[in-house]
Amino acid sequence: MKNYELVLMFSVGEDTLTDQTIDKYKSVITENNGAIDRYEDWGSLKMSYDINNENKARYILINFKADNKIIDQLNELIKFNDHILRHLIINTKDAHTEGSFMNKEQLQTV
Repeated sequence: MKNYELVLMFSVGEDTLTDQTIDKYKSVITENNGAIDRYEDWGSLKMSYDINNENKARYILINFKADNKIIDQLNELIKFNDHILRHLIINTKDAHTEGSFMNKEQLQTV
């Protein structure tokens, strides 16, 4: 299995739908023998530029281990979701389990 990092930018204001979508993506990973190493909800942040006439987005970070076939499944699910403004899935060398810099708890202690 390889290590991956997924960052999602959701439209603000659809929290229930966003939570359901995130749960669905997490279950796709775990049901296909993947493992979630880190999950962070960065909350709503102002974007550098408008996307689809929106200036804020809810940012989600998921680090996970999975086979390549799961990436194709996730890309298909993400592609047809109108509430996702942008996304990025990258392959990482190592598993990331510690909190990221964007984690609000860590930002307060820096």
